Parts: sequence; C-alpha cells; structure tokens
Amino acid sequence: MSADDLYGLPLDEFVPARDALAKQLGGDEGKAVRALRKPSVAAWCANQAVRSQPKEARELWAAGDALREAHAAIVAGRSADLRTATARHRAALRPLLAAAAGMLDARGRAMSAQTLQRVEATLHAASLEPALRDEAVAGRFVTDHRHVGV
Repeated sequence: MSADDLYGLPLDEFVPARDALAKQLGGDEGKAVRALRKPSVAAWCANQAVRSQPKEARELWAAGDALREAHAAIVAGRSADLRTATARHRAALRPLLAAAAGMLDARGRAMSAQTLQRVEATLHAASLEPALRDEAVAGRFVTDHRHVGV
C-alpha cells in the first residue's frame, strides 16, 4: 500500500491503515506517512468521486479551464461565450456530485446536504484553481475548499 492508496480507503480505515503503513516503512518515510492528515468527510467524498469517475473528473478540469479562459477573455476586452462555458462547467459537476451523493458515511447513512454542498464547493474550486488541481487529480484532498472569485 502507498500513501496515495490511503486516500482511496473507506474513511474509517484511513487512520489504522496510515499508522500501519508508517510502522511498516519506519524512519523518515514512516514519519512522513504518519503526518498525513485524515480527510474531512467532504474531502473524502470529493476524493472518492474523482477516483471513481476519472472520465467525468477530466471533463470537469477541462470545463474549469474553459470557464477560466472565458472569464479572462472578457476581462481582457475580448469576446467569449461565458454562458456556454458556465453551462458546460455546471454539467461537468453533476455526475461527480451524483457519485458523492451515493456515498454513505461511516454509520451507513446518506451524506448530509451540507456535506454535499462542501463537496460541490471543493470540486468547483479544484476545477478553477490550478494550485488545487494536482491534489484533486490525485484524489488526495484533506480538507474542503472554496473558490473565491474567478
């Protein structure tokens, strides 16, 4: 098992698996693994959605890039089809949110509406902020994120 694999596990298995991997690795590598934080519920849902729906995730990243480019064009005084870019982005979010909505928490209950809103905000932010993209693509969110402005 690798550190990346930890983020694909059921949420309640993260800490025991992380600690076992850290012990197995030992030394500095083990210390680095032990320092990995358990994801929040919303971050875990976003990770699982991205990991289980890779094609849909790639479309969200592409739609986010197109939306950012449309905004940049408008700000620069060029024409751009912001309506189409926004619609594409919203459509790209839907299947990932549906995947997240189908997940169950550690007690076997459906995710709350508030958690799903945080998942949506996290995926939205990752699609528009290049600094979050690597974390998103790897399915290694630790906390939820919010995009502030385009």
